[in-house]
Amino acid sequence: MTTVQYAHNGDVRIAYERFGETGDPLLIIGGHGRPSTWIPDDFCHLLADTGFSVVRFDHRDSGLSTHFDEHEAAGYLTTVLRTTRRPPYPVTAFADDAAAVLDANDWPSAHLVGGSMGIGVSLLLAARAPDRVRSMTMLTGGYMHGHRILRYTRFQAIRPLLGRRYGPGAEGEAEMTVAVMRALASPHALDRFDDEFARDIGRRSYARRPHSQAADRRQIAAGRTGEPWPFDALPDVPIQIINGLDDPMIRATGGLDLARRLRAPIRFYPGMGHDLPKHLWDTLAADIRALANRRSAPATRPAA
Repeated sequence: MTTVQYAHNGDVRIAYERFGETGDPLLIIGGHGRPSTWIPDDFCHLLADTGFSVVRFDHRDSGLSTHFDEHEAAGYLTTVLRTTRRPPYPVTAFADDAAAVLDANDWPSAHLVGGSMGIGVSLLLAARAPDRVRSMTMLTGGYMHGHRILRYTRFQAIRPLLGRRYGPGAEGEAEMTVAVMRALASPHALDRFDDEFARDIGRRSYARRPHSQAADRRQIAAGRTGEPWPFDALPDVPIQIINGLDDPMIRATGGLDLARRLRAPIRFYPGMGHDLPKHLWDTLAADIRALANRRSAPATRPAA
């Protein structure tokens, strides 16, 4: 069992957990709307077994980190298509929170693994504090700044979830988690999908704090306020992109666009969707370890 600890970015408290006290520092930056318990414990332990000290954390407005419930949030469609209400924090706050987690662990720098929204947060952290990044692995995402989110997102994957009702309490959140994780999984790997594993993640997430759609929308709104991603300001560190060949959420062109802009290799795995499927954990851990072993000294990347 790990112990929840807290970092502080001003008045904002960021909850985090650490797996392995020794090893190369590795910070996992998850996607929007869900606590870090969606990054499975056993995957974190597996990374620790390959020689990392692993930290995962709850973004602001999720899990045990500070929530901004006093601020209203526009509806999903309004939030995605246009920003009509100023969010309570800018998108750069996510990167500053990640830096605060590094500080709390006394890590001058770390390898980054960013998934989905965590890709953008990783890029912002690397641009704002290039000396703090050793390598970057980007999972299940693409270049989706601004209205490119509409170009690269397969909205049919989430359409069945819209308006769906679940029961109250922890069991309701457990069933919601099963539905969402199934929708994000590769359609060609559903025979291996573990419903009870997903239910357990949902129950544990509920124990941290029940899911909040308003918090989801505040995070999305923050992401819609930023400037174009700062590719020209990134440090010269090893970068790789790993996407699912069968991602039901993000089109392959999104990942290819990101790879082109970063001048980084991209790998597509069959049987992988917008998730971390169990049958690929060993492979993904080996990929992350191999990239970390290629670490180069931080420097400014040349302009594209």
